[in-house]
Amino acid sequence: MTKLAQLDPTELDDYLSTLFTQQLRENAIDYPHEIAETVAIGAYDQDQLVGGLLMNRRYDHLYISRLAVDPAYRGHRLGTQLIEAAEQWARQHHVLNITLSTRDYQAVGFYQKAGFEIYGKVADLPFRGVTTVYFVKRLIA
Repeated sequence: MTKLAQLDPTELDDYLSTLFTQQLRENAIDYPHEIAETVAIGAYDQDQLVGGLLMNRRYDHLYISRLAVDPAYRGHRLGTQLIEAAEQWARQHHVLNITLSTRDYQAVGFYQKAGFEIYGKVADLPFRGVTTVYFVKRLIA
């Protein structure tokens, strides 16, 4: 009989990765690029970090997990420059889609202005009274 138990996340991730790799092989999918990586791009004023973004690439998809700019530097196009740098990196690495999410009180208009399209909204996520908005930008037609 099987049982459920909590375990080390790294151990489970390694095991699940082997299962997914096996699925790719069984379905004759030969993926020529690195499967996953995390990329960080920082915005600096002299030597001081004043903003940045974290991205996770998985296959031909890029997910921007975090993007923020120090309040003192907002309005100087740093956010736009970071998005442009992410898109440039994505194109160089043959990414088809970039996705991200934000909360309704954060940067919805900013991402729309940057060319991202809303593909979903979930109310009361991550907590009551807040809506999470999901965006996608397709890079290759």
